[in-house]
Amino acid sequence: MQAKTIYIIQALLLWSEKAISEQQYEKGLGDKVRKLESTKSSRYNSMMALKRPTFTAGAPKDASLDPDAPGTKEDREFEQGAMNVFFQLVRSGESAKAANLALDLGMSSIGAQLQLHAMLRNPLDVPLEVTKKNFGEHKRVRRAKYFMMIQKLIDESKGSEDDPYWILLSAIRGNISPTLNAGKTAIEKVWAYANSAFLARLLVAEGAIDQEKITTLFNIPITSKSILEEIRSETDRTKDVLILLRVVDDMLNDDIQDLYKFANEVTGEYYPNDKNCEVNMLALDIFFHLVAVSYASGFEPNDDGNAVIVLGFDDLRARAGITSHKRMAAFYSRFLPEDMKLQEIVETMKMVNSENERQIFYESLKQSEIDFGRCACTLIEQVRKEDESGVASLETQIDHWNWLLVGGEETALAALEECNRLIRKTMLVSPNDESTVRRIIRRALKFDLPKMLSEAIVKDTTVLSLIQDGTLYEQEKGSQMAIEKVEHAALEFHGLCTIVDVSNFIITIALKLGLMVKYAPITDEELAIIGGFKRLDNVKATDFEASLRLRARAEQTLREDTLKKNVVDHNTRYGMVVQHFDTVLPIFRGLINNIGLRSEYFLSPRANGDPMRNHRKEIQGIRNYFFTQFFITLSEVASKLKKSLQFHEVITSFKDDFGIDQKYVNDIKQIYAQVNIRVE
Repeated sequence: MQAKTIYIIQALLLWSEKAISEQQYEKGLGDKVRKLESTKSSRYNSMMALKRPTFTAGAPKDASLDPDAPGTKEDREFEQGAMNVFFQLVRSGESAKAANLALDLGMSSIGAQLQLHAMLRNPLDVPLEVTKKNFGEHKRVRRAKYFMMIQKLIDESKGSEDDPYWILLSAIRGNISPTLNAGKTAIEKVWAYANSAFLARLLVAEGAIDQEKITTLFNIPITSKSILEEIRSETDRTKDVLILLRVVDDMLNDDIQDLYKFANEVTGEYYPNDKNCEVNMLALDIFFHLVAVSYASGFEPNDDGNAVIVLGFDDLRARAGITSHKRMAAFYSRFLPEDMKLQEIVETMKMVNSENERQIFYESLKQSEIDFGRCACTLIEQVRKEDESGVASLETQIDHWNWLLVGGEETALAALEECNRLIRKTMLVSPNDESTVRRIIRRALKFDLPKMLSEAIVKDTTVLSLIQDGTLYEQEKGSQMAIEKVEHAALEFHGLCTIVDVSNFIITIALKLGLMVKYAPITDEELAIIGGFKRLDNVKATDFEASLRLRARAEQTLREDTLKKNVVDHNTRYGMVVQHFDTVLPIFRGLINNIGLRSEYFLSPRANGDPMRNHRKEIQGIRNYFFTQFFITLSEVASKLKKSLQFHEVITSFKDDFGIDQKYVNDIKQIYAQVNIRVE
């Protein structure tokens, strides 16, 4: 127990010395040391001149043959300043450096004292166990006499509180009063107590001086708890150093429950981003970290510890834009109470706003063995509810959808299901907002969602589903339900992409024939994204945006050649339009025939009820709008191209069953009549 007490005090001493060292060097201690080192040669010259006999030519008037003469006034001022630097070095744990510097400056007397003090800090020279090999018994006796001698020097010097020599000797001997008075900060006061307590504990353990003399020499508290109480009486207990001191005491004494309680007391009133909050951020970080580490070490969580974890996690999440905190938040989420872990992680995910941070958070969650897929699906569920209540904007929903994209095969099905929902929502709310739909599709294809889903089925990977049919997120490996859900999502995605493709062809044809259609022109920014009017070599020939490039060229032609039409241009343009019409007609036929968009594809594989009713209504709304527009425009195109018979054959093959509401069928028939298409 005696040895452990010494080590606890020594840990406190070393910590305070390190803290003081950082502070002192920030305040220019290094510059002071370098200045002293640079004056070494001139100091020697001054000493040599001073020690020359009075009759020597050029000797100063106060020269003396006495080697212990006080020297000139300048020398005395220099030594006073040097001893101030020595004291700062001793307090920074650098007694050896101070000793060497003193000897280099010719201050041999104080240099010898500093060398002895430095030896006391060397474990090899301070053996706690006595053996014949380490001469421990003799060292203890000499050390005891050394402290008695230093005390005698202090008594004889009759120094004052501002005397650097007296303060330096007091620091070497562990005399508390002068060093405590010299301390300007709480850390320096901690060092004064710890320095004296360490030396006192050392002498008590060695037993070379009786207890009465030790008490006389070191009339100070000699435990970390008692030091803490002394410091508390002098300064505010919430200061950084006092918090650290209390932490050191609790951790070294394995008093973890007390640490939790103290941590909660100190940080309990903290509110992130509140400028009027007086709780120290450093304290919150320290306690958050220590409680989490103690949890990881096997200590049981309790209410005080949980309160610190939740508060610290809330603050960590509030520090938006700092990448390292995203990684830390994922790790520390392991220690959140189980009943709030999922929700806290989801709230953190909402605040991540870059692809890089999202990837970091995903990887950190996986490394911490936290179910990322469930977190991501829960986030999207909440976003859907916020969408229903009108809280979440479309851009917010698209941004959060990206979480499913980074989850790989595990969340690929959920990602494609949400992708389809976002496309449906955009097509219904803003049918002419084609650029947003294309952006969503482009993002899905960048992550190759359809291919990833196929690979997941082949590999028998567990996939997560977001279809709102009452089933669980997780689909059983290799189950028929999982396979059908993958098929449903993939076919719907294909069908929605086909609508976009047909729309591009029809707008292209309409532009070249001068027909008026509702559309949003392609922006320069989007044109740059797809690589311009012509397909680049690094883009696949099957790129879904090939039709968009045709449309972009048509838009450009319309802008540039409106006033320059001639017979050759007309014939060329007419031939291209016929080619486009022949290309789009079979695609259009397949779309109307429900290829990829049959309503039963969106039904859950269950026997009772219709859980996908809202889903199917959305699909019906999209068909009503887009298919009607396609019919109307293509009928006009067929008339202009004298392809009415060919188009009529396509129309009659549907037998009036276009898969849209009857009122839209009536609108289409009226248009047929206007363009002289006979409808049976």
